[in-house]
Amino acid sequence: MLANIQSFKIPITCLTAIIYLENLSERVNLLSLYQKIFPEQWLESTISIDKQSHPTSAYMDREIEFIQLVNDHLFPIEYIDEIEFSSEHNSIPVSPQKVEWWYEDFEELEYSEKFLLSLMGQGYNISQWELNFGFTPDYIALAEEIYFNKLVKLCRRYKSPLQYLDTAIRIIDYSTENIWLDVTCETSDWLEWTYENIIFLGQKWKEAVSMMEKSNKLTHLLETSLAARKAAVKIWNQASKA
Repeated sequence: MLANIQSFKIPITCLTAIIYLENLSERVNLLSLYQKIFPEQWLESTISIDKQSHPTSAYMDREIEFIQLVNDHLFPIEYIDEIEFSSEHNSIPVSPQKVEWWYEDFEELEYSEKFLLSLMGQGYNISQWELNFGFTPDYIALAEEIYFNKLVKLCRRYKSPLQYLDTAIRIIDYSTENIWLDVTCETSDWLEWTYENIIFLGQKWKEAVSMMEKSNKLTHLLETSLAARKAAVKIWNQASKA
């Protein structure tokens, strides 16, 4: 009850008035987005609009319910677990889903990551391949010699997960043209809560999940099959300008 009374407290200074109006504007925006994007859940919700279970949070319970729905059905919200303690409204965070490989110890990377990076000339040199990958290629084409469109066409000839080699390379190279997969610590951003941004991020997250699932299939194959690793090198070399 006290929380509800506090929410209707009249601001008495310019600063508190500004904060009050900003919070009210954010609240109206989030609730209108809730109604538009999740109309069925909005109608079925039993939470009153003015309910605030967490007095120190800038969010009403209905706002939290909406952001939880976005997290569950559209794309991840980084601060979802701390939202009940947030003293101010936040925009939509677009940040890396994992630490970038160049910040990690190379030897601590996953097997497939080390293989792909070595294939691209950023990992083990060719003399170390036998020890780490079970064979020594005759040669490995330089990354700048690769026609990527040709690589894609070569990959599509395969029925096995090798058809996703180009996708896995794009992901580890941060060149997918997908905002969720290409974002780094240096390029992370905050987007406003708008209908257009939510739909855009939802579509891109769906695409990102599909690409990651394909890459994971290739990952398993590379880790378990020497023949697949040799085939990956063959595909890569065939896509070179030479």
